[in-house]
Amino acid sequence: MELRLREDGIQTAQDGERRSLVAAKDSVRRLFNVALAAMGLKKRALFNAQAVRVEQQVLTFADLPEAFDGYTILHLSDVHVGSVPKGEARLADLIRPLRPDLAVITGDIQSFGRPAGAAAVDLLARVLAAITATDGIVTVLGNHDQADLVEPLERSGVRVLLNEGMAVHRDGQVIHLVGLDDIHSFFTPAAEHALAAYRDGFRIALVHTPEIAGLAAELGYRLYLCGHTHGGQICLPGGRLLVHALRRHTDLASGAWQLGDLQGYTSRGVGAGIAPARFNCPPEATLIRLRRP
Repeated sequence: MELRLREDGIQTAQDGERRSLVAAKDSVRRLFNVALAAMGLKKRALFNAQAVRVEQQVLTFADLPEAFDGYTILHLSDVHVGSVPKGEARLADLIRPLRPDLAVITGDIQSFGRPAGAAAVDLLARVLAAITATDGIVTVLGNHDQADLVEPLERSGVRVLLNEGMAVHRDGQVIHLVGLDDIHSFFTPAAEHALAAYRDGFRIALVHTPEIAGLAAELGYRLYLCGHTHGGQICLPGGRLLVHALRRHTDLASGAWQLGDLQGYTSRGVGAGIAPARFNCPPEATLIRLRRP
């Protein structure tokens, strides 16, 4: 699938195959950088992209197992290593004092498959070393990530979930995490099968994009963590998105949301896409606390 995308420009989604616009995105990136410089906004855009912050979220669930009341999850997404100068160092300094129970990364560690897997994990190493999480670090892949990322991540002690689940135990009680491979450019039915394989108990879906949230809601999942949109990255005042990069569930493009009984959070992400630039959309690391009523 990666070879087809790279050589033929074909990506796969839930609604079938389509041609990628990667080449067009390269042109947009160049034009955007020229425009920023021409308007004298390049320094401000970079300052905003470097100003990562911790967002605190408390989410309440009536059926959360008692042993997990107060459980904290550090949620990172769209790190895009190397995309923002000093970005990894600033993020590491910000999250080092946190002591989450679990850390999750919901995809896009690389940018268009670059740098290569081992080099990308080397750039990420400072961030990983800053995380002290009792139940470890779990990640899924995004549409920018390549398969060569998996082995270096797992050598670094990060659990990569590729259309599979894992149990987290506390005092004889359990919650399940189910992580999907990217469904935006590398979708296969295995993603839907992985969600459906877990039917009981308190379940958390880790997915790069919110686009499969409807199925997770139908299957009774309770929490859905994702990214992909960068929160718009370049937004109007008040955070109104100009671009969301979604094909479905466009109303779930940023922040906390609810879909039926499913609660979710779409991160604005840490890194940058077309340029190290943000307006009205600060980058974030999110600390989510699970509570019972």
